[in-house]
Amino acid sequence: MKKYIILFFCIFLSLQSLSYAEISIDNNDAEYLKPYKKHKVVLLSDNDAYVDIYSDKYYSAAHRISYISPEWNFHGEDNESKASWLGKISVYPKNNVTSYFVSISQEIYTPDDKSENVSPLDHPYAGGLYLSIGVNQRRDISFERIWLDIGVVGKYSFAQNVQNGIHTSVNTDHNSVLPWSNQVGDEFIMNLHYSWTGKLRVINTNIISAHLLPSAAISLGNGSTFLDLNMRLKIGHNLDASFGTPKMNFGQDFNGVISDDFSIYVYGGIGYRFTLRNIYIQGNTWEDPFRQDLDPFVNYFEGGLALAYKGFELSYSVTYKSREYIGQPLNHTFGSIMISFAI
Repeated sequence: MKKYIILFFCIFLSLQSLSYAEISIDNNDAEYLKPYKKHKVVLLSDNDAYVDIYSDKYYSAAHRISYISPEWNFHGEDNESKASWLGKISVYPKNNVTSYFVSISQEIYTPDDKSENVSPLDHPYAGGLYLSIGVNQRRDISFERIWLDIGVVGKYSFAQNVQNGIHTSVNTDHNSVLPWSNQVGDEFIMNLHYSWTGKLRVINTNIISAHLLPSAAISLGNGSTFLDLNMRLKIGHNLDASFGTPKMNFGQDFNGVISDDFSIYVYGGIGYRFTLRNIYIQGNTWEDPFRQDLDPFVNYFEGGLALAYKGFELSYSVTYKSREYIGQPLNHTFGSIMISFAI
């Protein structure tokens, strides 16, 4: 019952905010938006050890490095650019400034039991390595992102090498070399993603502001297929310096800072995900039966702190997720650290 209440809450607020944004968006002139003309490099790391140093299970770790291009205004100063076609990759290609991004990501999953005889009810070993290419469309009160993931799961994700290498170097209490022999097998993965985030300025002063950010995201592919609804509340100074901190393994993702002004804020969020496919839990597409039966309804809570100045951004956040598959004994919590540079 609790999950359905959260789902209804997220759907209601997202639809209300979407209606507000679509009604208001034509009142915003693209020339009002100042494109952020800096190149950005974003380093992002997820790990359950960032919350509990003794935790190492399920969604164990992930790492990403991204390049984000400067923004263009194809409706104004950059309208004759040969890249203007990028501005049309949008559900609503108006009043937007555009950037593109390229990133490389690795995800690592492990069971709770690290012995050779892992229970069939535990999370399988799994790893993914993939390239992402996509486009960001920013408006005054909304942010749209469309991207494609192409990569592999299995031994060529090098998740085993990274996991065992880290464990050997830090000499953790459990066995430093983990038995990855039963990991999810080699498979090419391709996923198409779309996300939309709105912005409601609840309080907007020169000193402190509060923004409500509803999000909706969808993913389609053999790696993951899901619908994700999310609502964030940001409170702090100069919130318009960014839409939010980027996240891995989630539908919501952002393009980092869009201003050199000082910004600091805290945020909290609630989300709901309906999942039809997760290769890291179910196993390879051709496996019958799948390794685990998904719990299709997953809710999560998140909170964090971010600060930015002169193109530098630093954030820390914590995410709590409910059980993702039938038989999972515990919920899971992990932390995220992001560092971004703009030049």
